[in-house]
Amino acid sequence: MSQNPAFSGAVDLSTLAQKVVQEKLEQSGVKTENSLKVPAFSIEAQEATIRQIIQISSSVPVVVVFYSTADATSISLTTKLDKLAKAGDGNWLLAKVNMDAQAALTEAFGVTEAATGAVILAGEPKPLFQGDQEEDSLSQLVQKITDVAKSQGLIGKLVLGEEALEQPKLSESEQAALDAMDRGDFSAAVQIYETELQVSPNNELLAERLAQVKLVERTYQADVEMELALEPTDCKSAIRKSDFYMAIGDSVSAFNLLLDWFSKSAGEDRSAISAQLLELFVIAGKSNPSVISARKQLAAMMF
Repeated sequence: MSQNPAFSGAVDLSTLAQKVVQEKLEQSGVKTENSLKVPAFSIEAQEATIRQIIQISSSVPVVVVFYSTADATSISLTTKLDKLAKAGDGNWLLAKVNMDAQAALTEAFGVTEAATGAVILAGEPKPLFQGDQEEDSLSQLVQKITDVAKSQGLIGKLVLGEEALEQPKLSESEQAALDAMDRGDFSAAVQIYETELQVSPNNELLAERLAQVKLVERTYQADVEMELALEPTDCKSAIRKSDFYMAIGDSVSAFNLLLDWFSKSAGEDRSAISAQLLELFVIAGKSNPSVISARKQLAAMMF
């Protein structure tokens, strides 16, 4: 299944986009600990709600089925999945896409035929099958998907609630930044957050978002495996490698690399490494144990 580049940018490259939406979900009371309130375990997906559905996939797997009212095979498939979802006890969500009414969403997934199945795990869409399937086979497939999801740390639970599944309300600047990232224009998103931070210089959330999107801008077009395989030869290359450690979520390696170079550097190099560490601290979060430890080591080296 091919994927629209804009959709890919929103899902795969922008952890920040998901965090902005997640904050709105939590503020509205949709999320409680590991539980997510949804109106049903089987829902109709729309452009207005797809970002929230993608966010749900960070807690439980989302099975997506594409159907057309004019295609009997797709209706049969959707009916079976609908039945399984309602009996799934909130371990997964079924998102049904009406291809006739949601043409843009269908195109974003790269789907051209009805009765197509896909899955979204932790924000990443993957193809499953095309054509009608036996109910027993679907049941086994869903069980495998939920097992894989749990092995990857997706241990959330859906619970039925009164909240409608609606697009969280974002400010104009938040929406503009997310739209820019959807287009792959991360420099525009950086400018938006920099402007907002000038107005609210003590806003920690804005500072975190700015640092995150700057990291994405520096890393998203590169070959991550190749970058991580390179051995730094100077301060500049060490800083670059730390970005890619951070991009894969390995803050410990990023900090250790920079602290090692800090200990054997001087002058402008030390200042550059210190600035990089402080920016990565913001991304990881001040309460992160790796940040607390690295801050202590940096302070000891500086004084």
